[in-house]
Amino acid sequence: MRRAGRIAALTGAAAAAFAAGEVYRYIFCRNSGIIGRLHEPRGHKEDYYLHRDGDAERLRRCRCIRLELTNDRGDTLEGYYYPCSGAPCGRIAFIVHGYRSEHLETAGMYYDYYKSRGFDLFTCDLTAAGESGGRRYGYDIFESRDVKLWLDVLLKRFGADIQIILHGFSMGGATVLKVSDSCPEQVKFIVSDSGFTSGADILRGRIGAAYPLFRLMNRVISGYDMDDTDVRENLRRTDKPVLFFHGTEDRTVPFHMGEELYKLCPTEKDCLLVPGARHVESMHVDPEGYAEKLDGFIKRYIK
Repeated sequence: MRRAGRIAALTGAAAAAFAAGEVYRYIFCRNSGIIGRLHEPRGHKEDYYLHRDGDAERLRRCRCIRLELTNDRGDTLEGYYYPCSGAPCGRIAFIVHGYRSEHLETAGMYYDYYKSRGFDLFTCDLTAAGESGGRRYGYDIFESRDVKLWLDVLLKRFGADIQIILHGFSMGGATVLKVSDSCPEQVKFIVSDSGFTSGADILRGRIGAAYPLFRLMNRVISGYDMDDTDVRENLRRTDKPVLFFHGTEDRTVPFHMGEELYKLCPTEKDCLLVPGARHVESMHVDPEGYAEKLDGFIKRYIK
């Protein structure tokens, strides 16, 4: 009986360790494991996916300048520069995608808007996304470091006279706020669409009392602390104008996070809170209102 009890205990411990590992992979890893294969959430209505996927396919067929860098973790990252005319124009919208996304499905939805305003569009696959290397997500820690590297690439490639709009979505919306206190002067303003206050706040809301365990696992495996994903202090120190968008029906990054970030911002700012919009749906639900807010910032801050 004792042996049977020990076997049962060991079996239970092994099962718990396996389950914890699978949850960790789902939360932090590009290869999301068994949970990712069984659980593919679709948080939008079908018309949103039709719009997104159609725009992504159109962007795939557009001419672009391919760029590449290697970050300090040894990951090779891919960037894509889409001139609005025959040659780079010096006005650049830098689109930063979100968690478990990639450059086409985010940038595709904004290509026509920025092209019609005379902007080149630059976007990239963040670490562990799309065609870029990397195995694990940084919840804005890795991503913010890499965005700074891409800004350096753009300055070296296209010159110090360029003007940049830094426009991020979801985790990308948090990433652009993470770098908001350390951007070069060429970044004229920042757009955060559905950005979170911190990755830790998001995870606490998902896994509750298990958060300390996965925070510790991630520190050991990935080498960063989830508590350091907080963007509030970076935002408090920024000197950049910031435009916020958030849908009132966002269940992925709660609406109240957008309200909190807007209130914290110490610089010139504006926001559009879109009734009925889910996660990163603000442009889809209210394209006229979205364009009006962006147009206002462009007229104010871009020459």
